[in-house]
Amino acid sequence: MTNISRWLLLIFILTGALAVSAQAEITLEAYTDEIFGLESVVPETWTEVSPGLYVRSAFENDPTWIAQQAAPVPANTALNALLPQMGLTEAPEPAGEREANGLTWTLYETEVSIPVHASMDLALASFGGRTFLVALNAVPDERDALYEAVFLPAVDALRPWAGPEATDLPYAQEEVQIENGDVTLAGTLTLPPGDGPHPAVVLVSGSGPQDRDESLAPVSSIRPFRLIADALTRNGIAVLRYDDRGTAESTGDYNTATLHDFASDAQAAIDYLMSRDDIDPEQVGILGHSEGGLVAAMLAAGDTDLAFLIALAGPAVGGHELLEVQNRRLMETAGASEEQIEGQLEFLRQAFELVNVQDWGALETLLEDTVRDQIEDLPESQRAVLGDVDAYVEQVLETQMETFRSDWFASFLAYDPVEDWQSVTIPVLAIFGGLDVQVDAEQNVPPLEAALAVAENPDVTIVTIPNANHLFQEAITGGVQEYGMLEPDFTDELLPTIIDWLAERVQVATE
Repeated sequence: MTNISRWLLLIFILTGALAVSAQAEITLEAYTDEIFGLESVVPETWTEVSPGLYVRSAFENDPTWIAQQAAPVPANTALNALLPQMGLTEAPEPAGEREANGLTWTLYETEVSIPVHASMDLALASFGGRTFLVALNAVPDERDALYEAVFLPAVDALRPWAGPEATDLPYAQEEVQIENGDVTLAGTLTLPPGDGPHPAVVLVSGSGPQDRDESLAPVSSIRPFRLIADALTRNGIAVLRYDDRGTAESTGDYNTATLHDFASDAQAAIDYLMSRDDIDPEQVGILGHSEGGLVAAMLAAGDTDLAFLIALAGPAVGGHELLEVQNRRLMETAGASEEQIEGQLEFLRQAFELVNVQDWGALETLLEDTVRDQIEDLPESQRAVLGDVDAYVEQVLETQMETFRSDWFASFLAYDPVEDWQSVTIPVLAIFGGLDVQVDAEQNVPPLEAALAVAENPDVTIVTIPNANHLFQEAITGGVQEYGMLEPDFTDELLPTIIDWLAERVQVATE
């Protein structure tokens, strides 16, 4: 799974104070944030402690910070996801609107108590399928001054940044729309030079609302699908990538979708490619990353129309098994004790059983008991950061129960990909990361090999890149907390492996 959670998480809770001197006057400097794709201003003496988060830290435990971020979701989804982090159970009433740089901002004012009592100003604006956010947290006595000196200038200066202009690309880019019932998928088709017909591949993203580049802000600035599309198109293969339903510029509701809905969207993208005169319908394949690998297996099972399948960190075990190993690996890289890990795994086993029988009351009780036990095990300093423990527990319960009760989660737990992999007879390239903690190679490679053997698939290539993480970056530990500290690029082995494998199986059109 690409995301640890499929829900939006804009992280801007301050976890520690930095010692820098306060200044009477604030000087703003312009900056570009490539992770969130925006330009704005920030006080020049404030320190960036995580993507999009700048802290002042003029004195110990200073709660003053400003966050400027973006996510490919509607404004109401972004606001609802922020409420638990703000210690709120319902959205505050809008305090006004503001126009700047072609953006219409909705302004909010509220007070928060996490980690200390403070005033918070929040501005949200949507543009191009993304919601932009500016949030200022300040000591109440300083709120008015910082509102005028920092918050409003940041709102007025913020504008979308699409990245460096690609004026010298050796291929064409076409914005497309793909109809699938009442859902319209917005995407980008990159086409090699010449009239074709070209071989082509559809890219299918992992879990969580992903845009067409599979952007991973705020976790990392890497854009896996943009990198893959560029590399393959430069080598003569057309690539179609699209925003997930309900994400960025695509319509529909992501939160009510199931694994089968995402498979239906991918099939619509495949059908669209096969309908084009400049695409060779006999050379159209699918590339799925993480959960997208499950979608690829579902569509390729017994399908002789697809020409090939590429799975990057594609699971080959059921959801229960995958999540248990995933949780173990995640907790190990985060430094958890064996006792903590076993406690979490036992909770998951019980929770999955309750999800299967839809005993939501028992599940909520189990979840509350588990969360309170975990809080009791925290050092006093960390418990203090949570503020009102009862309110915090209530927020966790609301968020987690929404996930457990979702149609997507039920479909993910219920789906075992082995049967579909046993029916895949088209050429398969499966690549795993040796340090992947989300889709463990040791867990998934053997059952994938066994399933494709049952299928009597004559063309199977399975590769494990030893030092690659789930995003196929060159990693050290593979832990999620490491993603943003690594170069926003793939390990040297990934793209050549894909390109060389495809070169032996498709015929590139000549100009």
